[in-house]
Amino acid sequence: MADEVTDSSNHEQFVICLRWVDSISFAVNKDLVGFYQVDDITASTLFSSLKDVLLRLNINIQNCRAQCFDGASNMIGARSGVATLVQKEEPRAILVHCYGHSLQLAVCDTVKQIRIMSDALDTTNEISKLLKYSPKRDTF
Repeated sequence: MADEVTDSSNHEQFVICLRWVDSISFAVNKDLVGFYQVDDITASTLFSSLKDVLLRLNINIQNCRAQCFDGASNMIGARSGVATLVQKEEPRAILVHCYGHSLQLAVCDTVKQIRIMSDALDTTNEISKLLKYSPKRDTF
């Protein structure tokens, strides 16, 4: 599982988690591998970073059976997304859209249909922008 995010200092970070099954007890494990600063978030850069992390962990990409990303085009784009690049090297690594992200999108769509919830979220968003971009906050 991987995703890109911009941190508070406006640097691009690539977050990688591994989900694996123990070969003895068949227990499912999920480990945060780390946050990696990347120069840009193009599919080729992210794919290179992912391959580098797997190499450093001594994990062969041919042992990967699934990949999980959000719906961003650089992640699951049909022509040149990270998922497509992974599947070119390992066709058995099926793509699974991130369930957490899918749930978030469904909840957002539902909340937007409820007027009082929509208004509350809009107000919260405006207050957070006011605080985030406050000149006094920038002095710290």
